[in-house]
Amino acid sequence: EGQPFDLESAPNQLLEALKYFEAPIEASSRRGVGKEAYSWGYQPQAMMRALAGYVQSVAADVRRICAREPRCLHVPSPCYVLGDIHGNFHDLVAFEKALWRVGMGLSPAGFLFLGDYVDRGQFSVEVALYLIAHKALFPRKVLLLRGNHETRAQNSFAGYSPCLQQCCISLFGEEVGMSVWESINDVFDVLPLAAIIDRSVFCTHGGIPDPSLLSPIKTQEQLIKDIAAVPSHLPQPDPSGVGGSGLAWDLMWNDPAATESPEEGGCNGGFGPNTARGTAHVFTAEELDTFLNDYGLTHLVRAHEMRHTGFQVQHHARMVTLFSSSGYCGYANDASCILASEGKLRFIRLQHTSRPSKSSLSTRAAAASALEGGRKLESSAASSSPSSPILP
Repeated sequence: EGQPFDLESAPNQLLEALKYFEAPIEASSRRGVGKEAYSWGYQPQAMMRALAGYVQSVAADVRRICAREPRCLHVPSPCYVLGDIHGNFHDLVAFEKALWRVGMGLSPAGFLFLGDYVDRGQFSVEVALYLIAHKALFPRKVLLLRGNHETRAQNSFAGYSPCLQQCCISLFGEEVGMSVWESINDVFDVLPLAAIIDRSVFCTHGGIPDPSLLSPIKTQEQLIKDIAAVPSHLPQPDPSGVGGSGLAWDLMWNDPAATESPEEGGCNGGFGPNTARGTAHVFTAEELDTFLNDYGLTHLVRAHEMRHTGFQVQHHARMVTLFSSSGYCGYANDASCILASEGKLRFIRLQHTSRPSKSSLSTRAAAASALEGGRKLESSAASSSPSSPILP
C-alpha cells in the first residue's frame, strides 16, 4: 500500500487540498477572505502551480500502478461498486460520508469504480484527484476501470460543457491546465477494462463484447486471457483508428438492446449496431444469457447509461445498470451504488428530498451541484445466484 499514514506524501496532500475545497470558510481578520463550500476561493498562482505539481506526481505513480494491473481484475467481496460519476464531487463526498466515513483504508470493503469519472459535471478535476489520490494510497483496494469518457477525444469535447480539459484550464490556466489534463489522461490510457467479483459477477463500463472478438474457447480463464491480450497502454482505443482495439471499444461503449425483441432492436444473432451512439454495439437478453452461461458467470454489472433511481435491473434480471451521479444534465435522477457481499448485491441509493426544476438549470454543469438538498440512504438486497435473481 502507498504510505497512507505519511501525511506529507503527495496523495495525502491532494486529499488535504480537497478537504479545503469542500469546506466553507468564513471571512475573518485572522483568515482573511473566506470562500464558499465546493470552491477553491482565491489562490495565488504559485499555490495552484504547487497543486498541479502534486497532481502530476501522483498521476505518474498511479499510471505505473495501473499499467501493471491485469486488464480484467479479480475482485473479492465485500466490495462497493460505483457507476458513472461525471464530475459530481458532491455525490462522491455524500457516498464517502455515508459508507466509508472512516476512510477507504479502514473500510472492510474494497472499491470498484466502473468509469466515466469526468465530463458534463462541474468538478471533473476534483473527482479525478480524489480517485487517483486514493488509488495511490490503497492500490489493491481501490480499483478503477476505464469508461468511454476516459479518452482524450471524449474529455476534450467542448460540447460536454464542461469537459475535463475545460475544467483543467479553468482551474490552472492554459499552459499548466493542459499539462494536468495530459497527466490525468496518461492514467486513463492504462486503466483496466473489466473485473470479475468472486468469479461470478462480470463488471465493465459498457457491456459484453461481440463474440467474434473473443476466442472460440468458452471458459472464464480464456475470457480473462482474451481481455488480457488488449494492450495495457491504449491511448486511442477506437478500432477505426490506428492502434485501436475492438474488444476494448465494445467493453467501454456497448449497451443493452432497448427492446427484448431481437428483430425490433435490429439484433440479428444477438448483436446489432448501436445507432443511438453511432458506434459499437447493442446486445440482447438472450446474448447476455449465452455470455454469462458460457463463462460461468451469474450477472453483469455495468454503467454507461443514466437511470432514474440510479440503477435498473434488466435482461432477464441478470444485468444491472448502475449510475452514481444525481441531477445528471438537469434530470431529477438519484445516484446509487452496489455493495457486493456474501453472494448478494445490495443497492444503496442517495435519495434526494429536494429536486431542481430542469428548466431552472442554466447549464448541464449546474446539475452536478443542484441537488445539494437533503439525502437519505435506502438499501435493498438480492441474491446474486441464478436461482434467486436480482430484484429492484
